[in-house]
Amino acid sequence: MPISLAASRVLIVDDNEFNRKSLALMIRRAGLTQIEVAENGVEGLRKVESFRPDLVLLDVSMPVMDGLEMCRRLRERLTHEELPILFQTALDSDEEQVRCFEAGGSDFISKPIKPGECVARVRHQLEKRKLFTDLANFRARVERELKHAKAMQLSLLPEPRELEAVAERYELVLDAHFETSSELGGDFWNVYPLDSHRVAFLLVDFAGHGITAAINTFRLHTLIDRFPMQHVPPSEWLAGLNRALKEVLPVGQFATAFFGILDLHTDTLTYASAGAPNPVVGIAGELRLLDSAGLVLGASRRAVYADRSLRLPRGSCLFLYSDALIECSGPDNEPIGQDGVPGLLRGAIAANRARPLGPLLERFYARTSLPLRDDLTAVWIARRA
Repeated sequence: MPISLAASRVLIVDDNEFNRKSLALMIRRAGLTQIEVAENGVEGLRKVESFRPDLVLLDVSMPVMDGLEMCRRLRERLTHEELPILFQTALDSDEEQVRCFEAGGSDFISKPIKPGECVARVRHQLEKRKLFTDLANFRARVERELKHAKAMQLSLLPEPRELEAVAERYELVLDAHFETSSELGGDFWNVYPLDSHRVAFLLVDFAGHGITAAINTFRLHTLIDRFPMQHVPPSEWLAGLNRALKEVLPVGQFATAFFGILDLHTDTLTYASAGAPNPVVGIAGELRLLDSAGLVLGASRRAVYADRSLRLPRGSCLFLYSDALIECSGPDNEPIGQDGVPGLLRGAIAANRARPLGPLLERFYARTSLPLRDDLTAVWIARRA
């Protein structure tokens, strides 16, 4: 499809009036009507600022200021770094062409000017500029929209003040880290106060990352409110969520999940899992991996999940995370792997018993290449002693 150049502006800078008129006539025959002229480089610089051309057709040899100096001055300004500058000169030699290109010229036409060649080169430069401008505008729009979408996605996560309030209410220590591998990601987590003595935790990791995975987190967020958590065990709640996701997820898309309810009256954590990475529980100084087997969400409407329970008394802890923690690595290191998480956490606790998430992430990033290949979520939950 031909690119319309009707709105393009061309500035002709030449000290010879006959040349200016001839060039203007050639360009008008090509359908370009917005044309301005200047007689030397000084006037040309002023016209560039007032006329804002899309292309400058520039003579090399002129009084007051020649074309080479004018071109160099334009290139010093960030706003004109990409402005097409088409030199015209009577000196058709390698040395002359090198001088023009070293000054910042985009292309070169030898005198006497051939109308066909002149129009072709002008159109080529203007079409290229329009394509680059359209691409830059498109990229800027996409970046704005992605930035807005990222802000929306972050708004789905618990805010620091909300976490502090929940931690105070249930006498917990809560610390979390959320990072996407690109502008948007497929991880989601949240904490849900159920009543005076029960609080729930949910971590979901959709397959893949980027826009598609992020859309799935929005789908998930709209579904969660349909399934009250207060009066059903985690397994039933997860099964209901799975059936709803199966209806809305495209074929081949799925998610891992961990959903647990902590009961402070009985010191019990009851949880169900859909193939999530094995959480780490710490009781009386001993760290171990929990069983998190279960069919991923969105794979089958008939999926059944099991409730598992364990004592989580005061002073104990629970560490939840997405699979980026165990799968990402650097060029000189193997992935940490599932079995390496307790050791990683043990070293972090030794560095900062109250807030080990910071040291844990420092150790992880020290051995992992950036940017991450997948989204990373890590949640530290500890009961105060």
